[in-house]
Amino acid sequence: MRLAAILVGLVPTGMALAQVGPHAVINVSQALLRVYNARDAAAFRELLAPSLQSKYSVEDLQLTLARCQGLTHEIERFSLPSWGARRYGFFGVYAENAVLEMVLEIDESEKIVHWVITDDVTAKDQQCSLSDIR
Repeated sequence: MRLAAILVGLVPTGMALAQVGPHAVINVSQALLRVYNARDAAAFRELLAPSLQSKYSVEDLQLTLARCQGLTHEIERFSLPSWGARRYGFFGVYAENAVLEMVLEIDESEKIVHWVITDDVTAKDQQCSLSDIR
């Protein structure tokens, strides 16, 4: 009986299973940078959570990437998050023609649920964003 109690204590709970690693949002940002600069809409779609995959087709993502690249051109690098947690971060974006900001949020599967690159985080309309928020 005591052994069973110890074994139950070792089994992670649902909450623990949903926890992402401490570097998850950084790892996703690095993958995002690779597919962004490659202009690979299909690979970009694979980084998205299922809710965004159902909302955005590969063709939609090609248009989004084109709009974003109009703002950024090539992106040299993202900074480490200046603020955030395991599932979201605020990054500096060092682009060819400007320094911008990026907000990135991921789910428990380390898939993107919200993303924006902007020169004005308070603007209502963003030319470079994906989100499930309506």
